[in-house]
Amino acid sequence: MRVPFGFVVLLLSAELNATDIDNSSGLIKSPGWEQVRAHCGGCHSHALVTSQRADRNTWLDIIRWMQETQNLWLFQPEVEAQILDYLAANYPPQPNRRRAPIPPSLMPRNMDKVQ
Repeated sequence: MRVPFGFVVLLLSAELNATDIDNSSGLIKSPGWEQVRAHCGGCHSHALVTSQRADRNTWLDIIRWMQETQNLWLFQPEVEAQILDYLAANYPPQPNRRRAPIPPSLMPRNMDKVQ
């Protein structure tokens, strides 16, 4: 059975419109998105967030790495939970989408700690 091209376009268009996207940040609007917009967009583009895919533990590892090496502030536990819930739900891992994390032993040293 052949499906008309116009029908496929209509279905894809309806699916894209079902997800509410914030026009200024590009973030998916769902619980916790405001926290991500406020805390992540202060240091880098929201496009960096939306281009990544990870599970909750890997998102936590990314946050910890930024806190240890990039001067990201510590979050209140409830704020961190909201951010992690949002990221894990809306930007989960996808096959062939994200490279494996670089082992800590291969990461460059933080030059601030070198004396």
